[in-house]
Amino acid sequence: MREFEFRRLVDADLSDLVRWMSAEHAQPWFCDEPRSVDGARRIYAKELAGTSATRMWIVELDGRPIGYLQDYPVKAYDDYAVRVQDLEAIAFDYLIGEPDLVDRGIGTRMIAAYCRDVLCRDYPEAPRFVASPDVRNKRSIRVLEKCGFVPGLWIQPESVTYPEIVCTAPRTLFD
Repeated sequence: MREFEFRRLVDADLSDLVRWMSAEHAQPWFCDEPRSVDGARRIYAKELAGTSATRMWIVELDGRPIGYLQDYPVKAYDDYAVRVQDLEAIAFDYLIGEPDLVDRGIGTRMIAAYCRDVLCRDYPEAPRFVASPDVRNKRSIRVLEKCGFVPGLWIQPESVTYPEIVCTAPRTLFD
């Protein structure tokens, strides 16, 4: 068994997802996310049905669900595509939800494994991967840099108060 396993999010995972997004360490970055399973079920209905460009994953560490990731082609969302300015890239977001696993080096290993095992496999033509954390999220930016992502363009999505910083890495880092 690999250290990390990535499996598609299913309805039974929503209680963990809501709990993780509500955790104190996640609150600054997930304050607008659903706070109930029913709310999550409504918001993520297309992802759960497989009809969204966004694919959501549960990450397991040695068999224990610890967080989630999601990916999507940058070009799938017009507003994001205009801001990021890289229509060939695949974007992803992530969260280590379990508070006891934060600041232990797990995020760096998780992102590297996800890029290698999921993104490289599922998007063989994508030349780059991007993540765009809130510019105040120094922990997330540091983890991405450790994986080889380079912070660059600052963007201001319409739906958020603070800018995000687009961090980019070539897929060749993970092949």
